[in-house]
Amino acid sequence: MKLSTAACLLACATTATAFAPMRSTPISTTPSALSMSTTAEDTETTSKSSGTTKDPLLIRAARGEKVERTPVWMMRQAGRHMQCYRDLCKEHTTFRQRSEIPEVAVEVSLQPWRAYQTDGCILFSDILTPLPGMGVDFDIDEKVGPVVEPMRTWDSIEKMHLIDPSTAAPFVEEA
Repeated sequence: MKLSTAACLLACATTATAFAPMRSTPISTTPSALSMSTTAEDTETTSKSSGTTKDPLLIRAARGEKVERTPVWMMRQAGRHMQCYRDLCKEHTTFRQRSEIPEVAVEVSLQPWRAYQTDGCILFSDILTPLPGMGVDFDIDEKVGPVVEPMRTWDSIEKMHLIDPSTAAPFVEEA
């Protein structure tokens, strides 16, 4: 199936998520590390009279603000070399389980961040995530990649519809 780049970007723009995890000291690799606090290096609030707040580096750069250095972040693929990711794959055997169960997607996203302490990471997901919400089912074969039933008839095209992100991919918002 071929979709125009614009259609893919439009569909994905409503569900794409990037975040800057809040650093804690010391770094813990336990699930409780998901609720991390921020260090003074990342967020600094000045007096209420001046009303200025220094947000995390990645967030400031994303807003186009001048920053002290280029931020570094991890994409979801960054953890594939890690034993903890391979162990998680034994329990959650399909890509869609790893990306559509919020707790698992967050864990997969934070594994490389915990190891490398980058400025942020991208939520473990896939560009095809919005498709079921548009009436197009897919699967990801671990050895082949994405598998989408070809749309060869007008009826199959008419089954497509506009996406409602909150109902089509609630796991993205929850994660």
